[in-house]
Amino acid sequence: MNVSTVSTSSYVSTSNVSGSSSVTDLEKTLQDLEKQVRDENSSKTDDAKTKQEKLKELQAEIQMVQTEIQQAQAKAAKKSSQKQAGASSATQTSGPTTANRDRSGYDILNQVA
Repeated sequence: MNVSTVSTSSYVSTSNVSGSSSVTDLEKTLQDLEKQVRDENSSKTDDAKTKQEKLKELQAEIQMVQTEIQQAQAKAAKKSSQKQAGASSATQTSGPTTANRDRSGYDILNQVA
């Protein structure tokens, strides 16, 4: 009887643990997982079934990390666009515009000098 074990990788979703993670950290995790796939593909120690199970698990983890990268990038893009929108609205003037004033400088709409 031949008994083999499937070892799991050390990947733990950092965004689920801390609430957010940087794209850089996720990309490093992705590179590590891809290296594990290459190592497993070139490994001569595992039988075909064990190798297939390990590769299947690694591929699932890679997909999870890729999804997290996309979510982190979308979140960063949304935050960036909100920051830009907030900055542009903060530079707008308050009070009557020149279109609301008559020639003497009175605010036509509110009748204020």
